[in-house]
Amino acid sequence: MKLLVCGSTGMLGQALVKEFNQLQIEVYTLARKHADINLDFLNVEDLKQALETLDPDVVVNAVAIVDLKKCEEDPSLAYLLNARPVGVLAEYANVNNKYLVQISTDHYYCDQGNVVHNEMSPISLLNEYAKTKFAGECFALTARNSLVVRTNIVGYRRVEERPTFIEWVLKSLINKDEMMLFDNVYTSSIAVSQLAQIVYDLITAKARGVFNVASRQSVSKKEFVQRLAEKFELSTENTNVKKFQNEGKPYRATSMGLEVRKVENFLGYRMPDTVEVIERLYKDYLEVNHF
Repeated sequence: MKLLVCGSTGMLGQALVKEFNQLQIEVYTLARKHADINLDFLNVEDLKQALETLDPDVVVNAVAIVDLKKCEEDPSLAYLLNARPVGVLAEYANVNNKYLVQISTDHYYCDQGNVVHNEMSPISLLNEYAKTKFAGECFALTARNSLVVRTNIVGYRRVEERPTFIEWVLKSLINKDEMMLFDNVYTSSIAVSQLAQIVYDLITAKARGVFNVASRQSVSKKEFVQRLAEKFELSTENTNVKKFQNEGKPYRATSMGLEVRKVENFLGYRMPDTVEVIERLYKDYLEVNHF
């Protein structure tokens, strides 16, 4: 199996490449730089040429603008990166009988409170990020052999000028910086290294359609950070708790819990709970020599 990871230098891309390499899969990387194939994902002609030349059996797309504010400020750019190239990948998969995996999001719901959503729950496109990511899903699903993974990942990127949520939280806790915790924003976050392993299992099983892949528990941002601090033996004395209020654009989803029964039934094993996610984050932290 020849596998191509698009967006290989991002947090998820790095985890996918590491996982596939450990499994001795023939994996190739694509990014703007520092990859086997260096190109601008906005240039669909270059992308088509790269696919034709490499001829991968499986394409995993982890490219996206995930900054909600940036998507709102430039919706055209958000569409051109989050959606349009996925149509090229889907066309390649269809014409050549290949397999496409599109990494999606959990920013699709307008419920309030701790609600978990299955793959058939009504979609609400609250901002340009959600609109363009959902368009990407629609493009991906035009391929006969395609998988859309809805998820919320946490982990480490190890790029100092662009810290991930977890990297920012840990740095703030270590430095005893003041931090605001929201007790009404809910997610089913999963460690990026856990997701990489599950994505491999889904590829091996040739899963098709939309799958939620996340923690089997949905918890508030406040609870998640407090549990993380407890595991890392860090004080939360400088944190404050408040309720998130949507004030102007971009309007953000606050109820992003994902139900995972479909993927659990398909793969025959349970998804990690919050404790297991935090345990994995601690293990991954030690492995990348943060201490």
